[in-house]
Amino acid sequence: MKRSLRRKIESAINETWNPRRDNPRGQVTVVVSFPESAFPDAPQWSPGPRFEATAGAGSEYAWLRDNLDGTSTAVVAGIGPKERPAADGGPWTEPEVWTATAPTGCTFMDSGALWDKPHRITWLLDEPEAVIHREPYSGHPAAAMHDYWEQFRQRWGFVPGRMSRGRYPFADRRRFAVLHAMPGWDNLPNEVELLKATVLLARTFDSTPQVYGYDPQRRDTRDPIGAASIDPTLGDIVRRLELSTR
Repeated sequence: MKRSLRRKIESAINETWNPRRDNPRGQVTVVVSFPESAFPDAPQWSPGPRFEATAGAGSEYAWLRDNLDGTSTAVVAGIGPKERPAADGGPWTEPEVWTATAPTGCTFMDSGALWDKPHRITWLLDEPEAVIHREPYSGHPAAAMHDYWEQFRQRWGFVPGRMSRGRYPFADRRRFAVLHAMPGWDNLPNEVELLKATVLLARTFDSTPQVYGYDPQRRDTRDPIGAASIDPTLGDIVRRLELSTR
């Protein structure tokens, strides 16, 4: 597996790399997808049937359900204190869990925020038709999930994301990590470190790597995740696990 992966990484780099040119050509990305069995000790929780997990790699966890009646229900756990009053009407000092039902086409439900900025659920306080329930985050099952993944981050240097349904054909809805390397740049992870990190994750978690080269027209690698050039995951893994070759 290591030899085959090295060939694929080197081939992807050589498609576009020109060391005499000061540009991103030669970039390569490996998307590592993890089976559910990869993290058997991870706590699991869902708000209920038909809820789709939309976020869950940081301090906030989010779910969405289409109620099939013109409304949707969003659940966001781990919302930090905002300018608004807390659930009890006093100063907001502790994280909360919000469950809100609102028209499917309203600004928040239709914005995509549940996938990247779920804390914006607080916008629904200005939605007249929204029904909102707020409760403390401390002691909530989602808090146990956050604690688990934060410990995982401290050990491994990253937290796997969750692929949205229908967006990634090779690993629909599985957890994933994006590992991005730029050969020839002394201050960025290189292809040797990429290979070491990928092999370690594949062997440890029985994960599946997919290699993507640079696309000059997109000015990014061809992976379906996108924005790989600014993803710090590989660098964090290399530092945490001391995989540096320099």
